[in-house]
Amino acid sequence: MPKGKVLIVEDQPNFRKGLRKMFEDGQQGWTVVGEASNGQDALALIKQVQPDLVLTDIRMPIMDGIEFVGHLRQSHPELLVIILTGYKNFEYAQAAVRLGALDLLIKPCTEQDVQQVMSKASERFYEKYSKQQQQLGQQRRQQDQELRSALLNLPYTHSTDAEKSLDSMLSNKELWLLQMNNEDLAIKDYGISDMRLIQFALSNIVEELLKGAGLDAHLLLVEHDRFVLVSECHTVDAAIQEAIRQASWEYLKIHLNIHPMGADVSATQLAERYVKFKEAALSSGGVLGTSGSETGNGSSMTMTLSLNQSKVNELEVQLMSAILMNQEESLQQLLDRLLIELSNASLADMKIQALSLSIALLGTIQKQLAPEEQTSLARIPGDMPQTHWTAEEVCHWASEQVANFLLLFNNWQASKNDNLIERAVKYIEEHYNEECRLTDVAFHIHLNASYFSVLFKKSTGESFTRFVTRVRMDKAAILLRNTDMKIFEIACAIGFDEPNYFTNVFKQQYLMSPKEYRNGRLAPG
Repeated sequence: MPKGKVLIVEDQPNFRKGLRKMFEDGQQGWTVVGEASNGQDALALIKQVQPDLVLTDIRMPIMDGIEFVGHLRQSHPELLVIILTGYKNFEYAQAAVRLGALDLLIKPCTEQDVQQVMSKASERFYEKYSKQQQQLGQQRRQQDQELRSALLNLPYTHSTDAEKSLDSMLSNKELWLLQMNNEDLAIKDYGISDMRLIQFALSNIVEELLKGAGLDAHLLLVEHDRFVLVSECHTVDAAIQEAIRQASWEYLKIHLNIHPMGADVSATQLAERYVKFKEAALSSGGVLGTSGSETGNGSSMTMTLSLNQSKVNELEVQLMSAILMNQEESLQQLLDRLLIELSNASLADMKIQALSLSIALLGTIQKQLAPEEQTSLARIPGDMPQTHWTAEEVCHWASEQVANFLLLFNNWQASKNDNLIERAVKYIEEHYNEECRLTDVAFHIHLNASYFSVLFKKSTGESFTRFVTRVRMDKAAILLRNTDMKIFEIACAIGFDEPNYFTNVFKQQYLMSPKEYRNGRLAPG
């Protein structure tokens, strides 16, 4: 899932720098793609950096924020906008809100203020991204239907626009026929519901291998045992073909024959080309023919496969959104709901839903929790649901996939929290002689103060105040043992304004006064 892109429009360089640092250090999935000091420069940047969100001040030279947002609404009506303003400019801010600004940030603003507003922006961004993915999925399913109909010479919208759309899609592309060995299928005696699982598994295996190789390619189920692969010309080399064959056998125990069908095929040539290479595939390697009844189910199978692929993408977006927005409770609720829905499905649907869930979980692990573990088939579970499994076995397998994901997620979260606490402790060690408030440290590590307080105690076993006090007293003990500094000088050196208060706190920790502690070091030993 991509990070949201932010353009900062602000005429004060130091404020721009501070905002950029907040985004660079933050955990909400945003990245700064550009900066501008006025609306005119920002408009020139929009097309170049294509941001998802604009943070803009109102009072700026050359072109102020109101005029800038007005131009944005004409050219980019869907772009998210957050207004930066001072109290004196509130009337301007109201005008900007009428132009569709998402929210306001009142300057001077704290890290917590920025995080609250950005949380709102993140929710809107993920909603927008999810809708875009759904629309793309619908367009892809429509295109798949038209391509499949053209390959099988079935009725479809033979309009000039439809043919142009297919010709455009096939321009500079080459086609490959992927034929499952029917002898392997016959041995297992797969039924229609079993074939849906096999088709879904194979399509994911092939597309993951192609994606891992960095190829822009698309796989289409044409008939129950045949796929057509559409790829850029001269990209599916012998090594990739062999990897696909090996993975098909390793995961599914099905031999796969791969045949090139040529490049730059026009929409009107598809049916003839498909028949030609289908016959060639049937005549090679002991592959059996396909019955008419099986072929007749192809349209419904193709649509189902496309819907299943879209479901995987939607699940992944939901998982990533919950993680990036630190919504642990929402993540758990989502996974619980998915397992309940799965348990209520028919056995055939249950297997596919379980595999879809597993692929989405593994995809999220690959992208967010363990991105260093990049392998071509990282999103494909090693032990996929089997055609002979019962409903209980499928549910148990799916529950294990979720449990493994949550274990990895919790470890990742703990590791992230440990790093934050390490940074907090380091800050305390370096600033204990200053005021060193909880809000200061929380600001430094970009966390909400309340959340930081709970996290700190959970990680260290001490409250923040108790920890800082102990650090200061330990430093005071070192100074008492090793220097001749006066008591009030030591109190001042470790961040206490009142020597008497320092003495009382020291007594509570060491059960003696600072003077007694110092004299004790001189006692014979």
